[in-house]
Amino acid sequence: MAERFTADLLFIIIVLLIAALLGFLIGYYLEKGRCKKKCDILEEEIASLKAKIKKLEEEKQTLQSDVRRMDDEIASLKLTIEKLEKEARLLAEQAALKAVKVPQVMVVTDDLKAVIGIGRKIARILMNRGITTWKALSETSPETIREYLIQDGGERYRIHDPETWPQQALLLHEGRWDELKELQRRLEV
Repeated sequence: MAERFTADLLFIIIVLLIAALLGFLIGYYLEKGRCKKKCDILEEEIASLKAKIKKLEEEKQTLQSDVRRMDDEIASLKLTIEKLEKEARLLAEQAALKAVKVPQVMVVTDDLKAVIGIGRKIARILMNRGITTWKALSETSPETIREYLIQDGGERYRIHDPETWPQQALLLHEGRWDELKELQRRLEV
C-alpha cells in the first residue's frame, strides 16, 4: 500500500507538474499574443506620430519661408515708404513754390481752405470725396457738397452753407483775384 501510495503520489506530482507546465506555457503564449497586439498598436502610434512630426516639420519649413518672404516684403515696403515720403516732401516743396499771391493773402494753389467757409475738416471731407482742386470744387453743385458734408460729417455740418463755394473756387481757378476779393468781402459782411 505504501508503494501504491508512493506511485499515486508520484503520478499526482507528475500530473501537477505537467499541468503547471502547460498552464505556464499557455499563459506565456497568451501574454505574448497580448504583448504582440500592444506592440503592434504602439508601432502604429509611433508611425502615426512620425508622420505628424514630418508634417509639422514641413509646416515649420513653410512658415519659415513665409517669414523670410514677409521680412523681404517689409523691407520692400519700408523702402517704398521712404520713397513716398521723399516724394511727399518734394511735392510739398513744389506746392510751396506754386503759391500764388492773392491780393493781401498768400494762397497755395488748389488749397480748398482758400474758399471762405471751408476749414480743415470740411476740406478733408471734400478731398475724401475726390474734390481736391479748385476746378473740381467749381464743378460740384452746392446740393452735392451739402450731401457730402451731412453724410460724411454728420448733422452738425448742416449749418454750413456751400452756395458760394463753387463760385469762389471758379474765381480762384481762373485767377480772377479782384472779383474773388469783392465776393469774399461781401460774404464776410
